[in-house]
Amino acid sequence: MIITLTSDFGNEGYVGAMKGRILSIAKNVSIVDITHNVKPFNIYHGAYVLLTSIPYFPPSSIHVAVVDPTVGSKRNSIVVITRDNHYLIGPDNGLFTYLVERMGVKKIIKIDENRYNPSSTFHGRDIYSVVAAEIASGSEIKGTEIESIVKLNPEPCVIHIDVFGNIITNVRKEDIDFNYGDNIRIKIKHNMKNKEKKEKIIDCKFVKSYYEKEEGFLALINSEGFLEIALFMDSAAETLEVDYLDRIEICRF
Repeated sequence: MIITLTSDFGNEGYVGAMKGRILSIAKNVSIVDITHNVKPFNIYHGAYVLLTSIPYFPPSSIHVAVVDPTVGSKRNSIVVITRDNHYLIGPDNGLFTYLVERMGVKKIIKIDENRYNPSSTFHGRDIYSVVAAEIASGSEIKGTEIESIVKLNPEPCVIHIDVFGNIITNVRKEDIDFNYGDNIRIKIKHNMKNKEKKEKIIDCKFVKSYYEKEEGFLALINSEGFLEIALFMDSAAETLEVDYLDRIEICRF
């Protein structure tokens, strides 16, 4: 049985504590670290990272995801069972938005948190790791079935900046009404944290791959079906001083 872990914990010992809880209950599991370098508190980034990795694991894999800035609040803890029996375990704060849209939902269970006597600050160790290990051991999930999960705000914005400086937005292929080869104009409005920065306006060509425009900005649909802004062999994010959750507006010109 595979259990994956994704978090914003970095290199702290928190990840080791989660693995210890899992292995003390389910001794014959394979634990796979997706990443623990999600931007701290950034649910949008976490949701995108999960989308780029989880669908490629075999059915019946178990996935623990912890990006949980409101841990200890009244937000729910959930297990989402997808159509092909992947188990998604974590806080109900929008973290699974893109996954459930891609993978579909068979059942959503609100975890009975009190059963685990958790601390108020580390549900990743005290609840989610234990639930994952229990599922891997064949135990029934303890909780109440609910109808839906919390979803992220769909307003167009920057949800990820990759290692190459490419700017990934939450605009999907099916949301655009222009064609390959069209010239488009993109306005970037900085988030509230960077509101003193000036709005950026760029003109770029909509292409299929990076090499088609070796000078200036380009826009394309990336491998996960989202609109991406890039500079060929350069960092679009650094050039434009773009940050997570900057708002974007797209039009032809």
